[in-house]
Amino acid sequence: MSGAAVFHRQEFLTATLDLGTTSLSLADYLTTGLRAMAIAPPGAGKTNVACLMAEALSAQGWVSVLLDPEGELEALYGDAVRDLDKLKNCIRGRHHPILVAKVRHADEFVLYGKAIMDVVDQERKPVFLVIDEAQIFSASRKRKEAIGEASDLVNDFAQRGRKRRLDLFVTAHRFSGTLHRAVFASKNFTFIGRQEDPTTWSALAPQFKGTGIGFGELSALSPGEFFLFSRRGCEKVAVPMAAALALIAPPVTAVRPTVPSTFSAWDRAMREIPTDRLLALSRNACGFLGAIAGLSPQQLAAGSRALGDELETRT
Repeated sequence: MSGAAVFHRQEFLTATLDLGTTSLSLADYLTTGLRAMAIAPPGAGKTNVACLMAEALSAQGWVSVLLDPEGELEALYGDAVRDLDKLKNCIRGRHHPILVAKVRHADEFVLYGKAIMDVVDQERKPVFLVIDEAQIFSASRKRKEAIGEASDLVNDFAQRGRKRRLDLFVTAHRFSGTLHRAVFASKNFTFIGRQEDPTTWSALAPQFKGTGIGFGELSALSPGEFFLFSRRGCEKVAVPMAAALALIAPPVTAVRPTVPSTFSAWDRAMREIPTDRLLALSRNACGFLGAIAGLSPQQLAAGSRALGDELETRT
């Protein structure tokens, strides 16, 4: 008596993600698909991560559908698809690798969400769905009317998308009190960016158990830096700018070099310093330099830990 075949996604065998400081094979997600999220306050780079992944997966055979509540993504990838039938036909035809739908509130989300679910239920071809600012459409508790129906749809995408070859990416500001708990329970690929509110740590701490990472390291992340939790564990990544964003980004103005003020800046600076000079950076010396630079106690603690880690790797 033969057992049922194990469901798997053939496209994941060769698919990869280049995240700048690291490159990941997606073969680990062969039987599960991607259920990714990015958690960080505004300005930390969540939308850029979504765009980067959409561009990478679309180049490898996915159709990426970006649900855009703020009107930002339309400026990057062309006019939004405003007709539901046209959206369905574009996903089926697979002639447009990246599609944008302007979805401003829960009522619109329900209409577009149902249309997308209908297509993936029938077609079963790889689709990467991005729900930017997902807290607009998903509530932490069960609610009535449009927001309740929208929350149910987000949960369906997270829980039923696997066998429909639908991969999901959502962004949200906080780890608790925003999305429905079913979305968090289903995730398997998580970016956590800079945290500015210490009260968020109680919800995030279980994610970092056993990593040695604390709130100080989170608060010291720069925009575009994240701690990534994937099948291979936790690692810090510095995500490059998505191609569409790079085309419109203003040129960077050169600035006068300063004493490092973030964990990443300390890390980069220390790699360029000879070991004998690192050994001369006593606690008193670090405190003196931190006082000159105006570092907070959290930033100074992060730099001290980075110094200790760097010396440990060199000995």
